[in-house]
Amino acid sequence: MDPAANYLRAELLPRRLHGWRKLRRYGAMAIEALSGEFPTNVDLVVYRRDTGSEVMRTPADVGSPDFLLDQVNADLKSKTVTEFLAEWRLDED
Repeated sequence: MDPAANYLRAELLPRRLHGWRKLRRYGAMAIEALSGEFPTNVDLVVYRRDTGSEVMRTPADVGSPDFLLDQVNADLKSKTVTEFLAEWRLDED
């Protein structure tokens, strides 16, 4: 088995927001913080190792972003590219 980690890598990056979306997200984060929740403003991004092109970008705002990253990295190490993309419902390039 050739693991997907040989071809793909994942990381957490600040979310790309502009204009009103950025202002609205910061307002929502302030409300979440007041309610005792821990707001996040990061995306989980998966890249191709050979070209650096982005394969997947998704908000990492449910639960712990670090847990999500750990889960994706475990899948990258234990699955082929086809299996990884099928599990995360992505089309292969």
